[in-house]
Amino acid sequence: MSMRTRWLAGAATSVVMAAGCDVPPAEDGFCECGEVEAREVHGNGINLNGINLNGINLNGINLNGINLNGTLLGYGGDYVTLDKIRVRGDTLDIKSSWLEGSNLFVKSTTNVVLGGTQLDAAKLKFEVRENGWTKTKTIKVLDVELLAPGSDVWLYDLALKAGYDDWTPLCLDNAGEPTQAILLADVWSPETGDRRAAVSGTATFACRDAALAKCVEWGYRPWASKSGQSLRDYHQACTRLVRADYCGDGTAHTLYGTPVHVLDQIGIQNVDPTQQFVIEAEWGPDGAVCLNQANRRVVAGQPLACEIPTCGAPFASGGLIQSGKVVVGP
Repeated sequence: MSMRTRWLAGAATSVVMAAGCDVPPAEDGFCECGEVEAREVHGNGINLNGINLNGINLNGINLNGINLNGTLLGYGGDYVTLDKIRVRGDTLDIKSSWLEGSNLFVKSTTNVVLGGTQLDAAKLKFEVRENGWTKTKTIKVLDVELLAPGSDVWLYDLALKAGYDDWTPLCLDNAGEPTQAILLADVWSPETGDRRAAVSGTATFACRDAALAKCVEWGYRPWASKSGQSLRDYHQACTRLVRADYCGDGTAHTLYGTPVHVLDQIGIQNVDPTQQFVIEAEWGPDGAVCLNQANRRVVAGQPLACEIPTCGAPFASGGLIQSGKVVVGP
């Protein structure tokens, strides 16, 4: 009997609501359905903040605003099991699956190990359990590639089975266009934006153009380290910064696309000599550790649900990352 890997993911409600195959599956459990054209890669531009923690779209609904991933799987008895994988016509039962950084690996019951670009064109079948009901869903890997040559950030172009000949993008960007996902070995609270306590086997499909993936692309890879320091807390601090979640309670205080200057002391984000900026805040995993109210990026002086001390000398407040309000014009 094969041993299955339990994956905890965000967006449980969306996963369960998404439509499955409309016709009986083949013997291996997969529907033979139409192809979807892979989306071209787009590069990372200037630092623009946004209010979305994650843009996962599993049921035609883009989880906008303060939501990260919807109802959290794995808490309350719900779970997703990666059951089978089909690669180039061969169907394999999954014995185990894991992430190395953002690179997904699967091991079959016959001890075949696949990862990276070997998962191109693969179909992954999941068993979804919620509220006493079990359903199967299929995700197609349209493309797997690195963010850039020499990078350890893997991008997955994914589609969710929504009908016999109907696949829908797993991720949409702020403009409603299909985008890719970065796999992260953690889960986050959709209400507060908190990173949950580490549980073995957890994973999140972090969609590009939202905070979780955006902070990875800015260099804060939570599995990595820089100058001997783990970047895990830097990544979490960045998710607060992107959304202007000053109080660390999950409430965003910004508008999508607002430019923000980002700086740290370990050389990942450095001063941009082409931009004028004033210091807005400094950030830790739980929100802003100091704040200059007059320099808030959208509405200066708007009341907050917490009291935050004013910033003094740069990084004197113990923050990991500094945000600056970009000064526009003369």
